[in-house]
Amino acid sequence: MAIHVDRGTVPRVPDRSHVLRQGAHDQILGLLMLVTSVVVLLFPMATQDGPKDAQVNELVVGLVVAFAASTRLYRGGGLWSDAVVGVAGAWLIASPFVLGAQNTAVHTADRMLCIVAGSVLVVLSLVSAAVWWSDRAARQKSAGASHRE
Repeated sequence: MAIHVDRGTVPRVPDRSHVLRQGAHDQILGLLMLVTSVVVLLFPMATQDGPKDAQVNELVVGLVVAFAASTRLYRGGGLWSDAVVGVAGAWLIASPFVLGAQNTAVHTADRMLCIVAGSVLVVLSLVSAAVWWSDRAARQKSAGASHRE
């Protein structure tokens, strides 16, 4: 059994800036999203403040964000995970007002948690999307430069 080794090729060196941007996108921002989802999941349960409608809403949103964040930590993320987290954050911001308009009691602590956590999730998803787009642009630019050589 013979092993063929092509001695004319040079092993490809990974682009360090791409690896750094990918790590920031998938690992750092994903971990911050996961921590925020854990706060949204555990805070209402630990304090037992507020009505059950608001707690169920926070539970569902927290589970969605936890799933999206843990998936991006495990497999890597893309614009879909950023969009899911951004939409979940936007819903958290709007939910106290939407649930309150339906004559559902929303406790002040729940309202503040939803607005703050939702804002954090929206900002994290926007930063994550910006990192993804800048990485994509840099990779296309480096690919274009390598084709010209």
